[in-house]
Amino acid sequence: MITDADIRALTEIVGDENVSTRKADLVAHSLDESFATPAEAEVIAWPSSTEQVAAVLRYANEKCLPVAPWAGGSSLEGNPIPVRGGILLAMYRMNQVLEIREDDLQVVVQPGVVYAELNKTLRRLGLFFPPAPGSSDVATIGGMVANNSSGMRAVRYGVTRDYIMKLKVVLADGRIIDAGSAAKKSTSGYDLVRLFVGSEGTLGIVTEVTMKLAGLPEHVAVAVAAFGSLDDASSAVFEAVRYGLEPSAIEIMDAATVRATNLQCGLSLQEVPTLFVEFHGSEAFIADQMAYVRDICQDNGCTSFELADTPEERSKLWAARREAHDSIKLSFPGCTMVAGDVCVPVSQFAEMIRFSHELGKEMDLHVHCFGHAGDGNLHSEIIGYRDDLEQFARAQEATARIIDYGIDLGGTIAGEHGIGLLKRKFMVHEFGAEGVGLMREIKSLFDPNNILNPGKIFPDEMV
Repeated sequence: MITDADIRALTEIVGDENVSTRKADLVAHSLDESFATPAEAEVIAWPSSTEQVAAVLRYANEKCLPVAPWAGGSSLEGNPIPVRGGILLAMYRMNQVLEIREDDLQVVVQPGVVYAELNKTLRRLGLFFPPAPGSSDVATIGGMVANNSSGMRAVRYGVTRDYIMKLKVVLADGRIIDAGSAAKKSTSGYDLVRLFVGSEGTLGIVTEVTMKLAGLPEHVAVAVAAFGSLDDASSAVFEAVRYGLEPSAIEIMDAATVRATNLQCGLSLQEVPTLFVEFHGSEAFIADQMAYVRDICQDNGCTSFELADTPEERSKLWAARREAHDSIKLSFPGCTMVAGDVCVPVSQFAEMIRFSHELGKEMDLHVHCFGHAGDGNLHSEIIGYRDDLEQFARAQEATARIIDYGIDLGGTIAGEHGIGLLKRKFMVHEFGAEGVGLMREIKSLFDPNNILNPGKIFPDEMV
């Protein structure tokens, strides 16, 4: 329970203008983009420096006050919702690009820097940070680090973790540590960077990030391939990966998702299962790869194969893909999206889609499937209505069955959205009781008073 004395202490640390107990502020930070039940913190603090974060955590740890870090609020699993009340630490005002090391292809940023804004800054130098989350216009670097986010280009460029070289982290007791280095490789000590990335703010609060960058590609080309069935489209993806193509992205949308994006984004794509395939590189490389992928698509029943010739066309297509989640939601006014995010071996991707659609028919639910086909990451979106308790329960049950089936196929419960609140109950299925128990011990070592984002990641009986 936050007291007046606690609020005065926070005010002394971050300043009166950076502390709020206003109802409007508490409500605005009580929910994310998921269907998780909202929960309000008791006070919000906006720090502006590592030292302020350290002072807040030092105080909170002494008083055993819960602290939930907050970034862009675009997460889909309830990751930042302050379920234990306490202090919400809003990190998005720490939004400075601290240093661009052009010669080393590195950038140093604060956690509140927005992904899309960072890439706008880097573009003038011919550089970019490749992971491309669907919420790129609001996703912050701190949130991406916390969830090990990725996106459409992961098949070629990898995920956030692959780019993080060094972190400044404040531990639960207020100690400040530097993990990693600016060197390209190291065999020095335990790899704490990879431990903190993806820990969802449960082990420490990241206040500074050093990332490696990539050079902007010489040329970019995108093909749109339409198919008569999802099986044909999935088979084309499998063969493209199996036979060594090097796309920067292979995205899939089922017919229902194409229909929603056509409606909401003003496109006129054929409303059938569709692949978007992108290549980066020289003109000769792209021409060779495009010819190869065209043959593969045609061998697998492709009904049309077209190139997006201009930057404007490519931008519109990728915007439509990024906005698939919102397009589906807008197509069903008043709905609540029940989202899934499984990642399976590429050889099982077609089976994962088949199962999801068959389950929708079995349970009389609208199921949309799309995702990063090149690395086996499937997003399922099931339409739910909270005012119809029976239907909403079915939507949640269907998503749970999809997640469990993904694990059974050798996959994982979270390809890029993290665990948060909504995936906790699946952790033992994926990792076993001993594996989850070891993670819990690591949490206890870093945060013995369980103040950092409590109630997340671990199953209820272990929290």
